[in-house]
Parts: sequence; C-alpha cells; structure tokens
Amino acid sequence: MTPQAQPDQAFFRPADAEKYLGIKKTKLRDLTETDPTFPRKIRLSPRCVGWTRAQLDAWLESKAKAVQE
Repeated sequence: MTPQAQPDQAFFRPADAEKYLGIKKTKLRDLTETDPTFPRKIRLSPRCVGWTRAQLDAWLESKAKAVQE
C-alpha cells in the first residue's frame, strides 16, 4: 500500500503526483508526453522518477492563471 501524498511532501513519485493533482495514471503519462508546459521528470535513479512540489504547484498555478485570462 502506498502512503497518501502529503501536501508538504518534498518529492512526488508518479503515484503520489497523481493523488496530489487528482488525476489518473493515464492522464499523468499523457501530460508528461504531450504537454510542453508540464514539468519534466526528475530522475533520481533508473527506476525512480518524480517531481518536486514546487514544480507541480507552479504548473497548477500557470493553469489557473490561463483560465482567469
């Protein structure tokens, strides 16, 4: 069982990022492959990738601003 993504978590693995963003695995994969505004993955090792909270928050903020304009 994976621990619940915490808002103060420093590094989000894909499963944690899905929970934090409120999306499913397929949508996360789609964003990473097709959305140039989505942050690039940080590779800690060959099998460990993820994003920082700051990266995800900045992306969410940019999406919110785009909706307001």
